[in-house]
Amino acid sequence: MRKYLPIILLTGLFLFLNPIGLINVINDTNEINETNEINQISSTNPTNPTNPTNWYAWAQESQNQPKVAPGTVSETYIIGKGDVLRVFVWRNQQLSTQIVVRPDGKISLPLLQDLQAEGLTVLQLKEEITRKLSEHLNNPKVSVIVSEINSYKVSVLGRVASPGVYPITGNTTFIEAISMAGGFTEWANKRKITVITHQGGKKKKIRVNYKKIISGKDPSQNIILKRGDTIIVP
Repeated sequence: MRKYLPIILLTGLFLFLNPIGLINVINDTNEINETNEINQISSTNPTNPTNPTNWYAWAQESQNQPKVAPGTVSETYIIGKGDVLRVFVWRNQQLSTQIVVRPDGKISLPLLQDLQAEGLTVLQLKEEITRKLSEHLNNPKVSVIVSEINSYKVSVLGRVASPGVYPITGNTTFIEAISMAGGFTEWANKRKITVITHQGGKKKKIRVNYKKIISGKDPSQNIILKRGDTIIVP
């Protein structure tokens, strides 16, 4: 105890003469702990960005998340151009194959002529293949699986850093698409952006004001994009 007595006395004297230093050390420690907690929350919940200034970083990160695993889409999924399909015919390996939906929206299968695939659900295509094969086989059992989803794409054009066509998921937002294109260029008009979409087989133009989205005045304009949508930044 006597060995450490000088150290204890000097420490007590320092704290007596400089109490503010101790307070600063405590505050600094608390700030570090709070920062670590925020970082931990952000890393475990990246899909809930609370700071609008971080939306670009969050949107870009979200694009790196795993896409839909092959074969896990439901039978109500609508097939599009470029999608990769696996067709299995039970007990008939020669008719079982993997095919890509062509730009004309059709596929070709052994024994069958070209079949329309684009616009059909997985279940509808399965039923159509079964019906066609029934003309050649006795009670064929057919399965159709979506191996790769390549038809979910949007175009981002105009005054963005990297105009082009980008793959999307089923829940990609306007902000995420702008992020994928590298953000706006210096002279972009962020208040009069046009989104061209399709509804009921007809083209529809939607005006989007990025300023109102990012300021929180009208977050509803951060729309969920559909397959084939085009964003034009003037």
